[in-house]
Amino acid sequence: MKISRVTEKSEIKNFITLLYTELFDKEAVPSNEVFDDICSQLQASTNNHEAYCLKEKNETVAFFTLGESFSIFAHGKYGIINELWVNENYRCQGVGKRVLEEIRLIAEKKQWHRIDVSAPPNEEWDRTFNFYQKNGFTFTGRKLKMCL
Repeated sequence: MKISRVTEKSEIKNFITLLYTELFDKEAVPSNEVFDDICSQLQASTNNHEAYCLKEKNETVAFFTLGESFSIFAHGKYGIINELWVNENYRCQGVGKRVLEEIRLIAEKKQWHRIDVSAPPNEEWDRTFNFYQKNGFTFTGRKLKMCL
């Protein structure tokens, strides 16, 4: 399997559509107009946010995005897994673990002190939460948001 950065907006939107449809529902997928606005914000920002895919031959087996943040509490720079999707044809075959190994390598290169991830809150996603715990992530408490 080979990892590569994804920079093509249409390819990123395709993977986000697959992920959001599965996690939430089709209505949660950003419209083309909203997605264009998101991409414009990303290009104009100084934040470090990148998308990656893991391919087996010519088929994408996983897609993920990483953002970089900073806090004193985290002892400096750290990474955030914002999105992570594994092709359903490759689930339960170690692909998720492989993705986390690649993320660890990226984190080391970027000198991050930690990696954060949020798992979906519903009980139907307990398996995802358990997957992260089995792969070295520890529970750090509840996460909240405020939409503006």
